[in-house]
Amino acid sequence: MRKFIFFELNEVPYTVIDHYCQNNPQSALARLLPKCMQLETIAQDEGELSPWKTWPTVHRGVTNVQHKIHDFGEDLSQIDQQYPTIWKILADNGKKPGVFASMHTFPMPKNYQDYSFFIPDPFAGDSHSHPKNIEPFQRFNLAMSRKSGRNVDTGIDMKAASALAISLPTLGIQPKTLTSIAGQLIAERIENWKKNRRRVFQSVLAFDIYLKLVQKKKPAFSTFFSNHVASTMHRYWAATFPEHYDTYNLSNEWKNRFSGEIEYSMHHFDNFFNRMVQFADKNPEYKIVIASSMGQEATKAEQLSTELYCKDLGKFLQVFGVSTEQWEIKPAMHPQYNFSVLDSTQAEQLDTALKQVIIAGAPLVYRKKESFFSINFGHRNLEDSDFHFKEVPIKLASAGLFNEQIDDESDGTAYHVPEGCLFVYDPTEDNMKNTRIKGIPTTAIAPSFLEHFKLPIPEYMHESRIEAISK
Repeated sequence: MRKFIFFELNEVPYTVIDHYCQNNPQSALARLLPKCMQLETIAQDEGELSPWKTWPTVHRGVTNVQHKIHDFGEDLSQIDQQYPTIWKILADNGKKPGVFASMHTFPMPKNYQDYSFFIPDPFAGDSHSHPKNIEPFQRFNLAMSRKSGRNVDTGIDMKAASALAISLPTLGIQPKTLTSIAGQLIAERIENWKKNRRRVFQSVLAFDIYLKLVQKKKPAFSTFFSNHVASTMHRYWAATFPEHYDTYNLSNEWKNRFSGEIEYSMHHFDNFFNRMVQFADKNPEYKIVIASSMGQEATKAEQLSTELYCKDLGKFLQVFGVSTEQWEIKPAMHPQYNFSVLDSTQAEQLDTALKQVIIAGAPLVYRKKESFFSINFGHRNLEDSDFHFKEVPIKLASAGLFNEQIDDESDGTAYHVPEGCLFVYDPTEDNMKNTRIKGIPTTAIAPSFLEHFKLPIPEYMHESRIEAISK
């Protein structure tokens, strides 16, 4: 029975992969992709696509119509029972899977010792990890995630960084990685705009740790999630693919400065892929499955001057009579802000109030599930200095809101589409394939893994199978 590395390459479509291979014919990806089984997947989830909902679809084998997961911080205990993840099913059947940063993996499961390793996602509420020696990294990882919003905060959590430094010898961080990080810090001192590349290095550190865990534990199945290419695509698609836009309102200076950023992030993925291939070639019981839960494509090429941030969520909620002790924050990434209201009556009252909030002439966008709320800010180029509640103007600053200047002046130049990638490297096969099968639903991924491990497949899962995985 084969083993699997399941690398979750968030939101990367074949458009980017093919472009990279064409420009870098000597890369591992260009050399080895023709030997891989290649599929173009389709996310069949309803409504606006987001990774918070499309990855649960991959992991659970049902679309969001059934799993209904939309945001970080939701209580998933009932959903975990009704539609368990691949790794939960494998752990419950003694397969000792490994999980590294996959979506919605906080909090850690109570039976975490049934896993080879378990490191929750980078928006977890605390740094608990298995094994425990990973916690200094996770503490640093969480601190940096909170500093990596629309603008990169160049500050470093020195306490977390110091604890990480002490742990480096046991974590598997390569000297090459440390040299690369030092080079990044020097580069951004010379050219300040390059600080945006810091987002890439969280994945670089994490991958070193992940691969060492795989080499040591040899789990039958493990996941690794990386958002480093996706975040770059959102910002700089228009710099890499200017021909994808009918209207282009960005300067040549902007385009020339950021035209290499997607390729830069892909260089790091190519390094990850090459190292995974080297591992699989030495351990041919392994297959490498690279997948995205959806893709991205061009949207608009417009300059972004400011974006609306919530700097003080407590201050915002006080406008509606919700005091500090009546709510608790939940994990989220700007422009989403998630929290739970502790009293159900208060939650209903807040729901009524939020319906009467108008920003930039439009109702506030938010979602409520029982006492859980997720609010969308992030309004672009907002000219108003106030918003309206019950038709009464309220200053943004008095409610903890702030129009922040955007360093790279980049709007979201690409956004989510259903078409994603999936390709499988098998070290025991050397024949050239050079074909790409289209239209494979992402709900086929989970049952394909379960079929390979000869485990019962729940009736609610999709009947399609991906043979490169299931056989």
